[in-house]
Amino acid sequence: MTRETDLQALITSVNIAEEIDVDTLKDMGKQVYDWYEMDENSRSEWMDKYEEYMKLATQVSSNKNFPWPDAANVKYPLLTIAALQFAARAYQSLIPNNKVVKARVIGNDPTGEKAARAKRVSNYMSYQLLEEMDTWEDQMDRTCLILPIIGNVFKKTYWDGTKMVSELVLPKDLCVDYYASSLEDASRKVHKLYYYPNEVTRQIRMGHFLDVDLPKESNTYDGNHSEAEDELLGITPPSNDKDSPHEFLECHCTWDLDEDGYEEPYVITIHKDTKKVVRVAARYDQTGIDTNEKGEIISIKPVEYFTNYVFINDPNSGVYGMGFGNLLGPLNEAANTLINQLIDSGTLDNLQSGFLAKGIKIPNGNTPLKPGEWRYVNTIGDDLRKGIVPLPTKQPSTVLFQLLGMMISSGQQLSSVTDLMTGENPGQNQPWSTTSEVLRQGLQVFSSIYKRIHRSMKREFKKVYRLNMLYLEDEKYFAVLDQSGPEDEIAVIGKADFEDESMDIVPNSDPTNVSNAEKLAKAESLMALLQLGSVNPQVATKRILEAQDQDNIAELMQMPEPQPDFDAQVKMQELQLQASEQEMQKVKIQYQAARDEANATLTMAKAQSEVERTELEKLKVQFDAELQQAKLMMEAKEKEMDIQLQELKILQEEIKAKAQADKAQAENAKENTTS
Repeated sequence: MTRETDLQALITSVNIAEEIDVDTLKDMGKQVYDWYEMDENSRSEWMDKYEEYMKLATQVSSNKNFPWPDAANVKYPLLTIAALQFAARAYQSLIPNNKVVKARVIGNDPTGEKAARAKRVSNYMSYQLLEEMDTWEDQMDRTCLILPIIGNVFKKTYWDGTKMVSELVLPKDLCVDYYASSLEDASRKVHKLYYYPNEVTRQIRMGHFLDVDLPKESNTYDGNHSEAEDELLGITPPSNDKDSPHEFLECHCTWDLDEDGYEEPYVITIHKDTKKVVRVAARYDQTGIDTNEKGEIISIKPVEYFTNYVFINDPNSGVYGMGFGNLLGPLNEAANTLINQLIDSGTLDNLQSGFLAKGIKIPNGNTPLKPGEWRYVNTIGDDLRKGIVPLPTKQPSTVLFQLLGMMISSGQQLSSVTDLMTGENPGQNQPWSTTSEVLRQGLQVFSSIYKRIHRSMKREFKKVYRLNMLYLEDEKYFAVLDQSGPEDEIAVIGKADFEDESMDIVPNSDPTNVSNAEKLAKAESLMALLQLGSVNPQVATKRILEAQDQDNIAELMQMPEPQPDFDAQVKMQELQLQASEQEMQKVKIQYQAARDEANATLTMAKAQSEVERTELEKLKVQFDAELQQAKLMMEAKEKEMDIQLQELKILQEEIKAKAQADKAQAENAKENTTS
């Protein structure tokens, strides 16, 4: 390569290695391999911890020969529980619905054009990640599980020639200097790739790789799984045969190809066994080149493929983070030791051993007695008691139980995996406000972790945005994944929507809402403000329904009627006023005619009313006469009834007097008879 080499030609070349001489390629291959070994050695201790933490998390167990063969070797899942609990909360929080990406307008937008474009970008990128890149959501699910165990994972975002890819890269497969200040500032990074022979052939025929003579057997295969993962799954790496995958080293570094004294960013891929360079590709574009007045290159901004997801920042490394493996590993090992000691103690107490005197002969003496079994011995009772000495043992210690409980409790506090956060009852008669506050305080640690993950997702989405700007079609139809409507909407987007940076691409998730409880608490606050009339009712209602994860929100909300144009209203009123003035004269004439007609009608009505009033007076006189007659008849009837009542009283008095006279006469007759 010479200085006159056109950088634009290097940028657009699929494989620059085709234009590089053999000696330079040989030097490249050797240098890349040396870089790989140096960086791998710098993180050797971290790799040992990686294997250890994976064994703890995946509950890998082996035979234990201390204090006796096949002694207890139980693994308490403290690290596993912490990782699963975090993954369950994180996945739901980071991908709450079908709206994964949100584009925010930057700057003024008087016409609303930017807002409309931002909506299209948001809808399409959400559809792109969830539907077109069909493995992206699965990769994020794995990310949420592996991240808390190891402390960090990587996402690699690139265009593979046919489609967009954003895949998970395990930390063991991306070799970076352990002491680099950050992933972006690292001088190089090596991605370990594993290709089956058929895939290598495909890359060669697509023009991505130079032709390479693959050895019949691969000597460096270490698989896509760690040793711990292989043991857990009960699998054995394939034998070294012709069908085994071959390992390639993809080095993201700098190299001075044009010999101008400045090293440009490139991706150099070598076959690990042969150290042969198979591909060289530019890791920059024309927009990233900065030159001085003489046309000399000052700096080149490299295109970054990788995004670093960090759980907790490691003070000793700017690339690799800390996870629950670092924090809970010693506690988990201590808990495992205590559990196994308790089990071994119970085994010794249940299966006693001891010493037998030589003079005592017991048939099958090494076989434990069965319940209800008796055996003959060649000695008397006293000699038997003296000749058998059991080994002194103790029951499992209560101190060990207490210590085990303290270890587990400390681990739960450190990982914020409390009973309340795992869904268990916090206690009877516990107010919801108290429970909510306890939960909020317990999730403070996770909130900071979610914010770090949120920032990493933002960087990943910006990489996807840039690739859309380069490779998206001019016009493309897609489905709008909207939970608020009954059906998905079909929309259109094009490369022009991604051609500038007038918008900010961020995740749609809220890193402050770690749990549903926090969402509901915010919804309750909005409801209180809504009742006070302090917020926009339409916006507040929408956010409340979203916090409650309601379906078909658009159907639930009553959209406001469109407000009429004020100027149009004024003009309409002026026209109506003019029409009213023209009609006024007509109305006056019609009113005068109507008034005359009404007067005539009134005169006639008055005359008719006089006749009707005379007839009414006659009816009144007749009615009064009939009423008076009825009154007289009623009075006569009342007098007749009074007379009958008086006659009835007189008759009652006569009957009473006659009865008394008859009684006195009878008594006199009785006295005369006696005399």
